[in-house]
Amino acid sequence: MYATTLQILDEIFFLLLSISLILLLYKVFYHLYGLFPTKHFPAAKTQHRFAILVPAREESKVIGKLLQSFADSDYPTDKFDVYVIVERADDPTVAIVKQFPFATAFVRPNLNVKTKGAALDQMLRHLLSTGLAAAKDYEAYFIFDADNQISPTYLTEMNNVFDAGYDIALGYRNSLNWNDGWVASCSALTFSMINTFQNKCRARFAQNVLVSGTGFYISAGVINMLGGWPFQTLTEDAEISYYATLHNLRGAYNEYAEFWDEQPKSLRISCTQRLRWVKGYFQVNKKYRKPLVKSIRSSRTQRLGKIEFIMNIIPVVVPLVSIILYVIATFTMGVVGLCTGVLSTLWIRAFMSCGVALLGCYLFFVAYAALMLVAEHRRNNLRLGKAITTSLMFPFFMALYVPIAITALFKRQVVWTQIEHYTTDEAVTKEVTNAPQ
Repeated sequence: MYATTLQILDEIFFLLLSISLILLLYKVFYHLYGLFPTKHFPAAKTQHRFAILVPAREESKVIGKLLQSFADSDYPTDKFDVYVIVERADDPTVAIVKQFPFATAFVRPNLNVKTKGAALDQMLRHLLSTGLAAAKDYEAYFIFDADNQISPTYLTEMNNVFDAGYDIALGYRNSLNWNDGWVASCSALTFSMINTFQNKCRARFAQNVLVSGTGFYISAGVINMLGGWPFQTLTEDAEISYYATLHNLRGAYNEYAEFWDEQPKSLRISCTQRLRWVKGYFQVNKKYRKPLVKSIRSSRTQRLGKIEFIMNIIPVVVPLVSIILYVIATFTMGVVGLCTGVLSTLWIRAFMSCGVALLGCYLFFVAYAALMLVAEHRRNNLRLGKAITTSLMFPFFMALYVPIAITALFKRQVVWTQIEHYTTDEAVTKEVTNAPQ
């Protein structure tokens, strides 16, 4: 009976892995496509006017670097305005903003809701209701975080995308602090994965993108129609991605429009941040899943992109859950066999099966991280020793999503909390300046 149970567990496990492989086949294609560079967008015929919105609550440590990167851009400063959104007039951020002629500090009139979405909504409603948006003739709105920095060619590259007629687009999100410990580098690596092994292929074949926080624009036509920023879930970036897909907005990704942000160095802060992301994903998925299914049935427009958004994390969850259940089952069988005096060959086999599954999963994620780092080595500036540490720790970093997801499922209220940023040192600034374009 014991041996039969072990055999059945093995058979079910391998069946689920086979199903997982089928589900992951298209992801393999995504990854292969992501290894090759894409063509540049054609040079724009017009230099369009943009508004750049930056929620910046108590961000005086980092806002200067972002604004200076706009000042150093090769895009004319009379073609864009930066609006830095603060919560009080005496925030030191305001004094820094005043040093840049193209930037304006906007003090939020209503602080009842402390979310990024609320800040963006108040800013946009102010621009639209006062007629300032029309007077300035803004054609698109960019969203950035205060800890970001852009490459000198970022705005020119994104102007090329906008000129090509895309409603929403984002650039290549890189990290300022790859070498600030394994938490920061593993976090940065997940965005490399989204950039190169997700959005590049998704934008090419489905004309939609997965916005990851910042560094993107949405056309003024869409904003005017919405009348503000109605995306108020914990992850407004994921919500705008789903909204754009549902409403057939043309999405683009430009890997040559590079920008940087700062990743958390503390594991506690990283987990807090990811808890909000996962809870926000559940909110967005619940809100948009049924409308996406209905849209697929009623229209063929962007059907591929909609199907993928419905699938979303299922191809990853199926093998992950299969491995977790198999490990729990085989470990339990090993303990039962050991305690009840079953033949040692059987309970040892159960423990070995458990260990092989765990080791195989670990080695897969190590190899995957190493391959990503090699593929992106020209962009990440990661030292060899730290690259090895990142590869070895990446499985643990990703495994933490399991308890985080369980917590998100059962925790009723998850709130947006401010992530403390640090002034970028000269070495990192030099890396940004000299980064390959």
